[in-house]
Amino acid sequence: MLDQELLVDIRIIKFQGYIRRKPNRPFGYYGLGVQYMLSGKPALADKMFMQAIKLDPLYIPALLGKLEVFLAEKRFTAAARYFNKHKDLFCNKKISKKRIHRMVSRLYMSKSLSRRGKSIVSQFLLKENFITLNRIYNKTKDNLVANILLSAFWLQDSRVDEKAIKLYRYCIELDEISDKLRWDLLQVLSKKEPDLLQSKKIAGLFSAIPENAYGKDYADFLLTTFIYSGDQKKAIDAFSSFETRRIIPCKKNLWHYLFFCREWNIWDSSLTYCCQKLLSTGWVDGLLTSTIKELNSRGLWERSREFDQIFLLYS
Repeated sequence: MLDQELLVDIRIIKFQGYIRRKPNRPFGYYGLGVQYMLSGKPALADKMFMQAIKLDPLYIPALLGKLEVFLAEKRFTAAARYFNKHKDLFCNKKISKKRIHRMVSRLYMSKSLSRRGKSIVSQFLLKENFITLNRIYNKTKDNLVANILLSAFWLQDSRVDEKAIKLYRYCIELDEISDKLRWDLLQVLSKKEPDLLQSKKIAGLFSAIPENAYGKDYADFLLTTFIYSGDQKKAIDAFSSFETRRIIPCKKNLWHYLFFCREWNIWDSSLTYCCQKLLSTGWVDGLLTSTIKELNSRGLWERSREFDQIFLLYS
């Protein structure tokens, strides 16, 4: 399999060829800009996005690409102002808003918003950025870029005043922000609103179980939510993540997952793990036995004396 760097180089060549063939199409410049962003070359990407916008000022993918360049270059105030300028276009489609949520909230997991390890000049510039973002937030409450950046910055500063809590409450329900940011927002908000830890709506917005949630009741609550949502990928990935970390889901979730796999005809190693843990609890019934029998027939269960005894009991 080709490595990522080589794949990007190949795509760059392909998009350059596309531009030569169709120089008046914004798609080629946008696609090339994306590859330059993946290569860590935002300046080159910016030129391509601007060329696409020159050809079509309403070409949303390129406008979003330009916004991402501002963020990559840590020009946070410029990014927020750029969002305001094109807000109607960006907010017209959910897919555009979700992409903005993703690209801005990703910064929370980087060092871009942290003051630690930065020079005095860098700290000053960061502070100035967020002073201006705060002014933008005070003027308009619907600037997605300013809202997410401010919430991330205030979280890192451990700010919990009324203004911050109001913003956190808004951001926690945004689609497709990073799980890390959503989890940290929930940790802060649940101190005053413990019922949020039982909110199925918020739980359903997570794409996976956050790393720091394992070992807590909330990890099981997320697994339950994913199972009942019917989202097979989220449910299987979440259950498998318990196994990877050698953590056993609660007994209730083991049964939930067994029924889930049977309902969706899922036969894999995660179901094997589920049945093994159910057996270890000492509770056995016909459903569990028939599931183990089917796993065995598919080569997903290693027969043992214990298995033979159970099979004889329920056959």
